[in-house]
Amino acid sequence: MLTEPGGSSPGRAVVVFDFDGTLVSRDSFIDFSLRYCARRPARLLAVVVTLPVALLLRMHSLGAASSALLWVMTLGGSTRQFVLALRRYARVRLPRYAHDAIFAELTRHLIAGDRVVIATGTVPVLARALLGARGLARLPVVGSRMRRRWGGLVAVTHCIGKVKVRELRRKLAIETWVSVYTDSFADRSLMSRARDVTLVGPSLRTLSRTQQLVGAGQALRVLYPGTR
Repeated sequence: MLTEPGGSSPGRAVVVFDFDGTLVSRDSFIDFSLRYCARRPARLLAVVVTLPVALLLRMHSLGAASSALLWVMTLGGSTRQFVLALRRYARVRLPRYAHDAIFAELTRHLIAGDRVVIATGTVPVLARALLGARGLARLPVVGSRMRRRWGGLVAVTHCIGKVKVRELRRKLAIETWVSVYTDSFADRSLMSRARDVTLVGPSLRTLSRTQQLVGAGQALRVLYPGTR
């Protein structure tokens, strides 16, 4: 079993991995939410009724739209049971969507002694549970944070774009990194400060924009992994 301590050690290269679309082939929280609501018709109906409001909110704030749907999905329910459902999904369902080739890259960095961290837009519990199922339980993770409010859960931090940089600094005291693995140009704040960038199954648009972003002294490679 390979594990990675959360503490920082001077001189170790930091390698940042995205999660959705990189280590797994889909948006893990959306996939979980669809399955969670499908088994609870009343929740599903409430989410469908709220969708028009969420779409209006999304024009101003993606975080507000996400919070509205999350709140409706969890209103009146037990936070503990919701978290247990997230963990169960990550252990039972999510492994079949894992990119084994990218997990192999992650393992290679651990063996090399690098400090590997996960910076994700999903909630950390999903990433930690899947990593734990693969024997990587102690990897540091920064992600979106939830809080209970008005009888349900809402998003406190939507960990995308520049927020990933801020959360790496706030939670892990990480200011610099050597390598980044991601599928999305939304991670340009991470990529622009890395020496090595690996794009995982990017769209042509993402590839083109990333090629324009990287500068002299930066290495760019592209991996197209399959799912199991």
